[in-house]
Amino acid sequence: MVSSLHLRDIAGIGPILEKRLITHFKSEEKALFVLLKGEIRELCLVEGMTKKAAQSLISNVVKSQTGICAGDFLKTKEAESLYLGILKILKKYCHTAYASDYMDLFIPYPKQKSNRREEVSANIQSHMDLIHSFSEDEIELISNLLSQITPARTAAAAKIKDKVILTFTEKTYLSAKEKFGKNLAVHWVLDPQEAADLLSAYPSVILFEFPEFDIPDGYEYFRNFENLTLEQIVPEIALDFFIQNQKSILASLKLAEIMAAGTLGGVYSKMTAEAALSLRTLVSKIDASGNFAAGFDPESDRLNLILKNCEEIFLKSAGTLSSKIEQSLSSSTLTLDGAQMMKVMSGIDLKEIVFEKVSKNCRGFFAESLAEISEKLALKKDEDMLLWDVFGDEISCPVQIQPDVLSRFKKHISSKITERNHSHKKSLSKELAGQKEMCESLITACLESDVWFSVAAFALAHEMTFPKWEERDEKESRGGKEGKSGRENGSGKGDKNLSFSMDAGKNLFLSQKYGLSHVVPVSYATNSVTILSGVNSGGKTSLLELLGQCFILAHMGFPVPAQSFSMSSLDEFYYFGKSKGTLDAGAFETTLRNFAAVFKTKKPEREKAGLTFDKYEKKKAVFADELEAITEPGASAKIIAGLLEAFCADGNALSLFVSHLAEPIMKNCSIPVQVDGIEAKGLDENLNLVVDRNPVKNHIAKSTPELIVEKLFLSASGEDAAFYEKLKAKF
Repeated sequence: MVSSLHLRDIAGIGPILEKRLITHFKSEEKALFVLLKGEIRELCLVEGMTKKAAQSLISNVVKSQTGICAGDFLKTKEAESLYLGILKILKKYCHTAYASDYMDLFIPYPKQKSNRREEVSANIQSHMDLIHSFSEDEIELISNLLSQITPARTAAAAKIKDKVILTFTEKTYLSAKEKFGKNLAVHWVLDPQEAADLLSAYPSVILFEFPEFDIPDGYEYFRNFENLTLEQIVPEIALDFFIQNQKSILASLKLAEIMAAGTLGGVYSKMTAEAALSLRTLVSKIDASGNFAAGFDPESDRLNLILKNCEEIFLKSAGTLSSKIEQSLSSSTLTLDGAQMMKVMSGIDLKEIVFEKVSKNCRGFFAESLAEISEKLALKKDEDMLLWDVFGDEISCPVQIQPDVLSRFKKHISSKITERNHSHKKSLSKELAGQKEMCESLITACLESDVWFSVAAFALAHEMTFPKWEERDEKESRGGKEGKSGRENGSGKGDKNLSFSMDAGKNLFLSQKYGLSHVVPVSYATNSVTILSGVNSGGKTSLLELLGQCFILAHMGFPVPAQSFSMSSLDEFYYFGKSKGTLDAGAFETTLRNFAAVFKTKKPEREKAGLTFDKYEKKKAVFADELEAITEPGASAKIIAGLLEAFCADGNALSLFVSHLAEPIMKNCSIPVQVDGIEAKGLDENLNLVVDRNPVKNHIAKSTPELIVEKLFLSASGEDAAFYEKLKAKF
């Protein structure tokens, strides 16, 4: 897919942005990969790129690949708002930023692209089955592992500071400098002294030729260096990828162990649990610097502990030693014999005589202290020998640590650590050779799995089911309760083509806010043109939202929040939300223009997208919530009646209008229109409104003022009760 697409083919990418994308991602192929995967966060790192611009680009990429975008199905701002609200909830189930960004690539597909819906549904179903196959503890582990994975990164090779290339001719120096100078120090050595200095300054030395003078053996030598790669002369540089992506690699390999049965196929089925465990053990052996990780090499652990603890142990030992000497001297007496007295009188310093008297005991203390230090630090013989004079040649109190001795000791230990780590890097880089591509593929597979795993988790959390697609031939819809409105459905040919039926649906927005168990399920079914009447706060708007959610999710290929759901396949969805008060003339005009757009077809754009069917063959759903608010009630009823007549005449529109003006609308309609209603049954013992939220078929439901007045009457007393009683009598 990437090979046939170029950045310049994508709408919104001009020469300047194309250059920025290639510069940032190092290649056009990598930039296209990021765009095709919908990685918004990665795009936002590009110079001058905003989140809105990144989302727009990704939308353009989707359209370039599929021929459509979300706006081809979602025809109003309110419909788009429903869609975005669904995505917002869906993203809460994502474990990775990658999956969260990818959710924006899921769009509702029109009827002519139903094959894409089927592909999405198949992936979601397989991951729902996968989740069912694991225990709760395993699902928790998988979720935790997924949350640790980020896209693989390969940064440019950094400057290597502990390795040097030595050359001995100008020609070799210039060639080596040009090829490897960005990553390694390269020196042109002219004399033995310079060579000796460099050999002692670097832990690792590479020779590209031999000098005319002698140098010690044991250094790496390469012939024909012109054909060498950086990885060949510095094999440990291959560890950089594993260091940068260690957390993601380890989590991905653990997931590979879990998925080793090949349930998902692809890269998972290529790696056995044993192979994943073996590779995970290797990668675990390195720390953030590429050195031995703690716990894998006892000798490295010993040396690192020495370096970490030696100063503290020396200081404590010096303190203890000082106390012993002080205590020994405090309890001692000095007796001079005649010879010693003669020495003092002849000018011999008394200090020498005192030192001679106490040195034996003090030397014993020194020896004991050094033995304790050696035991605590687990020192070897060569390390022990470096500490014989750490407390100095002379006895002093308090005892002083000799800085030069301590420095020499630490340098010796550091040199051992460096040598061991260097050997470790070389060995491990050889063991990991050829594993980079597998790890990259594995990380990508895990990230892509999180996309579907998250969608499946979202679906299961909301007890969602996949919809059944149908083309209706019968005149009567299924579901709901039968009632009588006085006007039977006579909406014409439309009722033969479009319909939906929902059993026990739950509004996602309400489930998210109050919890799934606290949302009352609703069942409803209708076809063609319908008015939904009912009580205030009876759930008409939330039902309209719920149906909109089901329509959008179904066309995305997703399951829907209902026990069962069937519907006709659509090409467009229009949702007109509730207006906040009467609109002014300009806004009123705009609203009517929006409705007029329902009957328009931009044929050239549809042909370009591969949707060449005639405008009268387009199947659409139109929802409107209390449209009467756009102007005064009398005019509103006439306008709504006219719209319903237009939808009936169109014959390809499934429309549902929520309204309190069912009767005036019916009077102004020249054709029969179905009216369903959500009815209030009364008040409960706590004076709360009792509403059956399942619409009754062919029934005009009354609003709730009478029940509200009754509630006020029953809860009042005195003059207030008398006032409400008079109002109640008017009903």
